[in-house]
Amino acid sequence: MEELRRKTVHIGMGLWMFYPLVLTRIPALLVVAIMLFLALYVFRLHAWRASFVAMAREEDYVYGYLIGPLIYICAIGVCVIFYPLFISAASIGVMAFGDGFATIVGKRWGRTRNPVDDNKTVEGSVAFFIFAFAALIFAMHFTAPLDTLRDVATLAAIGAIVGAIVGAIVEMIPFELHRGTSIYQRIFIDDNFFVPIVSGLVMALSYMVLF
Repeated sequence: MEELRRKTVHIGMGLWMFYPLVLTRIPALLVVAIMLFLALYVFRLHAWRASFVAMAREEDYVYGYLIGPLIYICAIGVCVIFYPLFISAASIGVMAFGDGFATIVGKRWGRTRNPVDDNKTVEGSVAFFIFAFAALIFAMHFTAPLDTLRDVATLAAIGAIVGAIVGAIVEMIPFELHRGTSIYQRIFIDDNFFVPIVSGLVMALSYMVLF
C-alpha cells in the first residue's frame, strides 16, 4: 500500500510535462531549486521528522534524506538546463508515467522475469513502454513548438516511439549492482536519474534531425 502511494505521487509529478505552457526556463529552474532546498533542508530525518516519516522508505533512514524525491529533482534539473523546454518536459513524462506504471503493473501482474534484471518483469517493461508512449504523444501534442499539425504528428509519433523505447531499455539496467554506498552514488547511479536524461537526449537528437 505504501509503495502504491509513493508511485501515485511519482506519477503525479508527470504534471511537469506541461510546464512549457506556463513557465520559461528560468522560472522552471527556480521551482527546481526550491524543491531541492525543501528535500535537503526541510523534508529530512533530522528536520521535519513527521513529514519525513510519512514519505520515507527504509533506505531513506540510512541516508537521512528522501532519496526518491532527490533523484527526481536532480533529473528534472538536468533536463530543464540542457534540453529544449518541450523535450525536457517530455522526458519527465517518460520517468513519471513509464516508471510509475511499470512498478505497479510489474508488482501486480508481473510473472516473467526480465532477462536483464531479474528484480523486474517483462510485463513491467511493456507497461513502461505503453504508458511512456501515451504520455509523450499527449505532451508533445500540447507543447511541441511546431507550426503545422503534420509536423506535430510526425514529431509526436517518432519522438514518442524513440523516447519510450529508450526509456524502457534504460529502466531495465540493474544500476543497483554498479554503485557504492555514498549518497551521491545512490542518487546519480539510478534508473530514475538516467531514464529521463537518456530518453530526453535521444528525443532531442531526433528533433534536430527531423526539423
